[in-house]
Amino acid sequence: MKVLQILDQAFRTVVEEQDETILWLIQCMQKKIEHTDIDQLQLLLTGQAVYYTQQKKQQPPLKIGDWQQTQPANINTDIGNLISSHIPIYVVYEDLWDRGLEMEALREGIQVVNRQQLVPIFEQADQIWHW
Repeated sequence: MKVLQILDQAFRTVVEEQDETILWLIQCMQKKIEHTDIDQLQLLLTGQAVYYTQQKKQQPPLKIGDWQQTQPANINTDIGNLISSHIPIYVVYEDLWDRGLEMEALREGIQVVNRQQLVPIFEQADQIWHW
């Protein structure tokens, strides 16, 4: 079974948590995939989540009163972990273009697709999870 995960919201919980929730969840699922009927996970970045393709630095730590987040999210590392786990990552060109990111270099392992190419990507998935 192929599961396509669509992520279009960005930077949720990355200040107060140590991980971007959905990227962390996909990494956890990949580690346990042999115990499921899932044989492939895929990630499609759309909307604001296309900014994740450009993250180079770890999020700055948050401090509130005496409390400080000592391990803020590192989206660049999370994306790298997904790539090294051979999880296909797609990003929508039009969403990059809308944000002025279409000319920015993407790391190897991220495939740019246009909206017309989404239909075959959706059709090959057995399940689509939209976050």
